[in-house]
Amino acid sequence: AEQLYKSLKGRRYLIVMDDVWNAEAWNDVRRCFPNDNNGSRVMVTSRILKVARFISPLNAPHVMRFLTVDESWKLLQEKLCGLDSRLCCDDEMGW
Repeated sequence: AEQLYKSLKGRRYLIVMDDVWNAEAWNDVRRCFPNDNNGSRVMVTSRILKVARFISPLNAPHVMRFLTVDESWKLLQEKLCGLDSRLCCDDEMGW
């Protein structure tokens, strides 16, 4: 924790913490991020509204829905093969 704090001190940073499940996890790491008023940010995602509200009580959480199976499949194809899903051939990928 001390090493991370020192490496970030005086620098501008963006930290993304994905899928935080409890307030204790945030409390354990938040002291690692210096606040030098230089525009640095920590972005946190959580599936649990209570955790999101605890982490940032003055800001309303942005609530997103889960993707459907079809949306998830399309997103995976786009990430693997670009926007042209024809490049993901069933024979080549084994799908």
